[in-house]
Amino acid sequence: MCSKGAQIAELFAKTIATTKSFDHNLKKVKVVFCDKGRMVTEFQVGPEHLNQRGTLHGGFIAHLVDAVSTYALTTNDTVDTRGVSIDLSISYMNAAKEGDNIEVEAVTRKLGKKIAFLEVEVRNKDKNITLATGRHTKYVGV
Repeated sequence: MCSKGAQIAELFAKTIATTKSFDHNLKKVKVVFCDKGRMVTEFQVGPEHLNQRGTLHGGFIAHLVDAVSTYALTTNDTVDTRGVSIDLSISYMNAAKEGDNIEVEAVTRKLGKKIAFLEVEVRNKDKNITLATGRHTKYVGV
């Protein structure tokens, strides 16, 4: 039997590949690691990820923080829900441009009975610099 993390990674890939919802924007994002409250993904910045200045769009980064942390949350053994967002915050530190290789790592920092706290780091994989950090608080008591 495969691990919950492997099941979640497969679900992420299948959902992104087949959705017609907003998550279709994540179609180039590939899962590298997924287990025990942690998920690591990567993708190469394409033209569809850019803002008008030619850098990775801040809204896309926020979408990454939301989506990847939610899937990281669901890899916890005691979680059976994606939860509902209570708070999402992003700190932008550096820009990325088309062709840059990006790594996104989401970690469950604390999981209570009703509230989960997640942290995300978005990095330029080649330059080893942090582009953004995110905090995501979710209600999981549903």
